[in-house]
Amino acid sequence: MKLLQPATELMGRLKYPEKFVLIGALLLLPLILVLSQFLEQINWDIDFAAKEQNGVTYVVPLYEFLTGIQEHAGLATAEFNRPPALDARFEAVEQEIADSIRAVNAVDAQLGDSLRVSDQWTALREQWITLNSQLRIMPPEDKPTAYQALVKDTLGLITVIANNSNLILDPNIDSYYLMDNLISNLPITVDYLSQIRALGLQVATRSRESAEDKTRFIILNGLARSGLQSIQNSFNYAVAADSRLRTLHQANAEMQVATERYLHFVDLQLAQRELRITVDALDYAVVSLNPVSFATTAGTSIESFTQLYHLSAESLNSLLIERIDNLMAVRSNVVLVTALALVAAVYLFVGFYRSVQNTIRALDRASKRMISGQMDGDLVLENRDELAQVAIAFNNIAKELVTARDQALDANKAKSTFLANMSHELRTPLNAIIGYSELIEEECEETGQDEFVPDLKKIQTAANHLLSLINDILDLSKIEAGKMDLYLEMIDIPRMVGDVVTTIAPMIEKNGNHLNVDCTTSTGVINADMTKLRQIMFNLLSNASKFTKDGEIRLECERTTRTDGDWIAFRVIDSGIGMSDEQIGRLFQDFSQADSSTTRKYGGTGLGLAISKRFCQMMGGDITVTSEVGKGSVFTVTLPANIPQPDVEIHIPALARLANVPAGATLVLVIDDDAVVREVVSRFLNKEGFRVETAPTGDIGLQRARELSPDIITLDVMMPGMDGWAVLSALKADPDLSSIPVIMMSIVGDKNMGFALGASDYLTKPIDRERLVSVLRKFECEATGCTVLVVEDDPAAREVLARAVQREGWQVCEAENGRVALEQLAIETPDIILLDLMMPEMDGFEFLTEMRKRPHWADIPVVVITAMSLTNEDREKLNQQVQRILQKGAYSHDELLTEVQKLVVRVTERANATRPS
Repeated sequence: MKLLQPATELMGRLKYPEKFVLIGALLLLPLILVLSQFLEQINWDIDFAAKEQNGVTYVVPLYEFLTGIQEHAGLATAEFNRPPALDARFEAVEQEIADSIRAVNAVDAQLGDSLRVSDQWTALREQWITLNSQLRIMPPEDKPTAYQALVKDTLGLITVIANNSNLILDPNIDSYYLMDNLISNLPITVDYLSQIRALGLQVATRSRESAEDKTRFIILNGLARSGLQSIQNSFNYAVAADSRLRTLHQANAEMQVATERYLHFVDLQLAQRELRITVDALDYAVVSLNPVSFATTAGTSIESFTQLYHLSAESLNSLLIERIDNLMAVRSNVVLVTALALVAAVYLFVGFYRSVQNTIRALDRASKRMISGQMDGDLVLENRDELAQVAIAFNNIAKELVTARDQALDANKAKSTFLANMSHELRTPLNAIIGYSELIEEECEETGQDEFVPDLKKIQTAANHLLSLINDILDLSKIEAGKMDLYLEMIDIPRMVGDVVTTIAPMIEKNGNHLNVDCTTSTGVINADMTKLRQIMFNLLSNASKFTKDGEIRLECERTTRTDGDWIAFRVIDSGIGMSDEQIGRLFQDFSQADSSTTRKYGGTGLGLAISKRFCQMMGGDITVTSEVGKGSVFTVTLPANIPQPDVEIHIPALARLANVPAGATLVLVIDDDAVVREVVSRFLNKEGFRVETAPTGDIGLQRARELSPDIITLDVMMPGMDGWAVLSALKADPDLSSIPVIMMSIVGDKNMGFALGASDYLTKPIDRERLVSVLRKFECEATGCTVLVVEDDPAAREVLARAVQREGWQVCEAENGRVALEQLAIETPDIILLDLMMPEMDGFEFLTEMRKRPHWADIPVVVITAMSLTNEDREKLNQQVQRILQKGAYSHDELLTEVQKLVVRVTERANATRPS
């Protein structure tokens, strides 16, 4: 019984449909395998026989060509005193050869390539043409040799055809021996008879026979008779195997009689003559033989061979056709019987399955009811088989199932809530730590307390490291949950690599390493996710610098072309500590490094490479590594040069100019997925004297922003793929684009409503001090003691902002939400407002809406603060806030366009005012 235990356990774990599928598969797979092998063998046999047919089709006209050449040779070598009747026959033979060549050409055009003999036939045909054209000037003693070479090559071609067409491998006795006659016995014996004819005509036309001639007659007669015996034996074997071939006996008997008569005549007239005269010391026999009669006798014999050859070819072809028909019939019968058997088996199998399924349905309904928590009754089954015993177990564990389900749901909900809140709950205090440490560091430097600066820098380093770890964990969680999106854009590879190298340079130099970069302009551009690609490069280069000391690190870029398009390879090569094969095997696992000693010595979380590999796989590529202990490592990133954006059609349409505006007019880039909105906004702004360019998606908008460097960008909040918030983060993260004013807006075309955020500028968390100072200076008022209203719900973040602003000489008012901010505005009007969008009670959107309703507050500059890395949940919250504003009371299209025009004009005037003269 132990032998059956694994099978019992397996069947106990499977559902009934799975059991039926498994058992059916185990039964069907061997049957299908055997059937497929059997059918494959039948198909192979059919193809084999069909190829034999091709060989028979080819050799028949080639045999005609052979016999024509042989007769032509006999007449050509006996040209001395040749009678006129033979001259006429000589010309007729040439025409017959031409006809046979045309017949072979036709067959070769159809079958030559498949039999691989076209080149040989072409060479043979050219050989005949050359021989015939030189016949008149060729010395008589050279003609027999030339003809014999042509005949030998023709016989050789027949053999090659037999090889290539499978004829010599024929598996059946009857067809094999017919093939033996067609390919070997008949052509070779005819060649002996033809040589006898040629020699006899030479002797007859010169009326004398030499001793050498007599010897050749004797040898050729013996060879011809041996050939006749071989032909007879092959026919006997074939008829013994298949009695239907007896019809060949008559033709064979006629051939044997005609040929024996011919050979007997040669014996009497030529092979047995005595040598009676001597000429030039050579003995000769005088021959008085009529050349025409001799040629006629020989022709009768050889013609009987030709008739037998054609009859044998027809018989062989009939056998092959019959074999193919039989194989096809067997194949059809096997398929039919198998299909009927399968239908019957499936029918019975389905009946058996349904008989079991009737019982299972009741169990399934009860289990679903129990899992849903409906425990208002016991499970009762009508049947009394073994499955009915399950009802008792169901009734006993019903409550446990419900409890377990509730616990699982609670745990999953807790996990989702944890991941949704982790970004805010963990990043906010870390940003405060970083901000406070920077402020304290500046104060220490100003007050001369330099001894605290190193410790403060360690705090900043540790906080940034922890922030990086949190970001890695969040990225990994997003990838595993399928919530990590790709934001594709065209990236200039050398420029991107240059930015990465500039950023990573201090880390490279920290360990005394030297970085060499080989990335020429020939690598071009790549359509990829800029943020993820930069993160991959940072991870690889930081690892190389960490594990290499006083060594060399190389970064190489290469574009290659494959069958599936262009690919980009990034290689990071270091001369560091290297890795063993075992360490490489663990390298890309989550929270794993080469080994524990590496973690202790060099630190790190073991997430960087795991995330980088997943990023590469998301973009259709991969990371590979080769390494040798003590000699260094080579990490290779391969990505397609054009990564397709799923479900989003990426194209840049031709942009039409709506009106003639001056070339130096303010350039506005309109980014919106709605073509109608792009058209309406473009026409409106164009009419007001602005130059307008458009982009239909977020990633194309980023690309065009880099190409055009516009003065202002209007950005749709809600777009498919890369939405407005993601585009805004990318704009503010790019040093070349961060200073461009952005107007966030959205239009709902079907409801004739719109919304404009109306912010003067944007900052992203964590706040960059230089960027903050730059924004404040742009809005700096003329009088001293300018006031900033900081609206932020997090106390620590609010204090960091306030202290940073105060250090620049501004006075600060604080508000923890939009409602308190409105109260502060009523007390004192600030010169600028720093506004967080996501706050309790009244968020930033509602605050801006209420603020813009008051004319005396409408011109206050508002700098909106958003997170640098928004989660999907953050984006959903922001978009829900926009939709709520649209529902409560948004602008009409005309009102929105007027508002956007005012904002564009206001931003333009401010930019002109701050521009140095």
